[in-house]
Amino acid sequence: MNAVTRLGQPASYTRVGPVLSFFRKPDIAYFGGDDEEPMWVYGPNGITPEGGTSFAAPWIARKLAYLIGIMGLTRETAKALLIDAAAGWQSNDKDGKKIGYGIVPQKIEDILRTPDDEIRFVFRGAVDNFETYNYRIPVPTNKNKYQYTARATLCYFPECKRSQGVDYTDTELDFYFGRMDGKGVRSLEKNEQDSEEAFTYEGDARKLNRKWDNVKHLSDIPKSIFVPRSTFGQRFWGFKIRKIERSDAQKGRGLHFSVVVTLREMRGENRIDVFKQLCQASGWDFTELDMKRMIDVYQAADVDIDFGEDVKDDVDD
Repeated sequence: MNAVTRLGQPASYTRVGPVLSFFRKPDIAYFGGDDEEPMWVYGPNGITPEGGTSFAAPWIARKLAYLIGIMGLTRETAKALLIDAAAGWQSNDKDGKKIGYGIVPQKIEDILRTPDDEIRFVFRGAVDNFETYNYRIPVPTNKNKYQYTARATLCYFPECKRSQGVDYTDTELDFYFGRMDGKGVRSLEKNEQDSEEAFTYEGDARKLNRKWDNVKHLSDIPKSIFVPRSTFGQRFWGFKIRKIERSDAQKGRGLHFSVVVTLREMRGENRIDVFKQLCQASGWDFTELDMKRMIDVYQAADVDIDFGEDVKDDVDD
């Protein structure tokens, strides 16, 4: 990760690559202070102005710890949520090499909660076969049209080999997400990894086809005006994940992944209740993430129990 100023600008000490062209490295950015806008921290000699990525990283680690330890999410889901929240709906291609997908929101509520006009859901699983897919994700329609912009973030943690170099993962997941049409998933972004052009020389595969990137973020291109989209007579969205191994064909079996999907209603309407009803009608089992309930459970579990002297004596005997 990298650091930004309080105004959201890349810090003066920001370092950039070079890395593979398709990588968003860093993944994200957070507040780390700068020379003109330092962070005031408490050191051995008292409060002092400082700045650096080493101050931004603990803030993100704290958010990850909260999502995993208190909210009970997997590490794949926690990372996907941070990247999804940082990316938002704005294109940051200009500063992508400096701030990655974007700046993570300060409040944890902005990561876990959505505005009324958005629907966010998470599905997770493990890849065993060449393809893992589901083509029946119900999305509400209006007058036989989809009125949503969409984004989806896939995160997974593949193994690497020192002999292959850190730029390569043992397992590559190829990700497609979008509306269903008569031919399959019409992905939000064109994916060239599985095309004939992707089977080419190593340098071209690295440079052009996003090989060996363990974060896949698909998003609608920001526009001032969106028009409702055709359902193609399907009434469902879907996803497809393809597993490709670099060396051992069995190496990636059981590799866990998480996908965070965010849909935004084009006209600002709240369609979450309709979405939940469609999920139930389609046989989906889902659990709503209740922040207050999870905090109450965590606090109730994190207590000291005093058994008293009598009980201790009995245990000793």
